Amino acid sequence: MVRRLKLTLFALFCFVAAGQFAWTVVQAQDPPAEKFFKNIQALKGIPTSKIAGLMNDYSTALGVSCAYCHVEGDLAKADKPAHKLAVRDIQMTREINDKYKHSVDCMQCHQGKAKPGATVISSNPGQPAQPVTPPTGNTKPAPGPGPSKTEAAPPGKVSYPGGSMGKVPFPHDTHMNMDCAKCHHTGENSRCDTCHLHNKKASAATQVSFYNVAHGAKSERACAGCHTQIKTGPTTCVGCHKK
Repeated sequence: MVRRLKLTLFALFCFVAAGQFAWTVVQAQDPPAEKFFKNIQALKGIPTSKIAGLMNDYSTALGVSCAYCHVEGDLAKADKPAHKLAVRDIQMTREINDKYKHSVDCMQCHQGKAKPGATVISSNPGQPAQPVTPPTGNTKPAPGPGPSKTEAAPPGKVSYPGGSMGKVPFPHDTHMNMDCAKCHHTGENSRCDTCHLHNKKASAATQVSFYNVAHGAKSERACAGCHTQIKTGPTTCVGCHKK
């Protein structure tokens, strides 16, 4: 009886050891992406074997080729503005999925286009994906469980006074792939000058003038600061002001 028990325990030990060895071999053959590829930024921890499939998914979601983000002949380079935006958006979707337990991907917003439109595909467990289009004007509230309220569609273009330098046209539509809270930090989707005054003096409520909101070179929330940080977008006077 004791001999049989010893043999059983020995066999179990061998089985566990073999399993551990096999898992170690698998990990060695499929290391994390950053151990195999150069300059991996947003996909650290992803097995190397999955990178090609992810790249194909991104290309399909945006309707572009690899050259849209990568430098042909040197894929490790991160010189293109599109690559910097892609890194940011991949990190954003991973954070949403991991932190908030949602299931989102590039296709839901981009839907085969490099620049996402105003329509978002939402996927609910057990239900087919349906397009959700923001209502326009005085439309009826969107159907669905719970209360809902009517909202105007976000503007495509916004124009701000720029004093003697000329007005500042702001392409809101090209900024809609960013986190809305980066600009609409009060929770209200209103214009910046609703709270921040146009002159160079800070308003009593915000303590930040509209001038500093636009020109703050060191603030990632300011126009100039954000453009400097991500290295895309105008940073000169004539780049923003149009007479």
